Amino acid sequence: METTIYLMRHGQVHNPTNVLYGRMPGFVLSEAGVQQAHAAGKWLADQPVSAVYSSPMERAQQTAEIVASYHCAVEARVDRRLIEVATPYEGRPTAELAAMGWDLYTGNQPPHEVPQMVLDRVLEFFAYARDAHRGEAIVAVGHGDVLVFPWLHAHGYVPEALMKDNLMNYMLPVDYPATASIMTFTFDESPGGAGPRATYHCPY
Repeated sequence: METTIYLMRHGQVHNPTNVLYGRMPGFVLSEAGVQQAHAAGKWLADQPVSAVYSSPMERAQQTAEIVASYHCAVEARVDRRLIEVATPYEGRPTAELAAMGWDLYTGNQPPHEVPQMVLDRVLEFFAYARDAHRGEAIVAVGHGDVLVFPWLHAHGYVPEALMKDNLMNYMLPVDYPATASIMTFTFDESPGGAGPRATYHCPY
């Protein structure tokens, strides 16, 4: 028996001022982001998805609702464990953060997060999903780093902030998960089963 979690990033966001929007309200999907979400929904349409979860951020909920529309009687529901990372850099220009290697974590203190904190809450969601949907397939819509850190963990790495600058060194086939891309985490639920197996796919 296997449990499958399709952990996906939300679609592209309308962000004309090119800032790190983080947990800031009001950032929704662009037209391209809507199309990307539909591409993901179509790719997942033939899978036996029994539930769709999302981060509470608007862009993730929009994406989840589109994906859920491809599955009869499945409604998207919010799970806060999938929320965007808590960072002190919200509202800063993305060019500035790119020059930092997208390190949103070094030196952070509560309430801001470090990589292990993000990983821990995603793994807590995984444990919940494996219990509530054992032997089933579900979709969970989150954010870029919400995908990155469990990917690193699944491949045997302890996530660190600076790994984000060279993710292709850590088995990811791209520099960073594309918007509306999907990581498939497959758990062997038999006694002593190994896992998860993790694969990456961009549906457009």
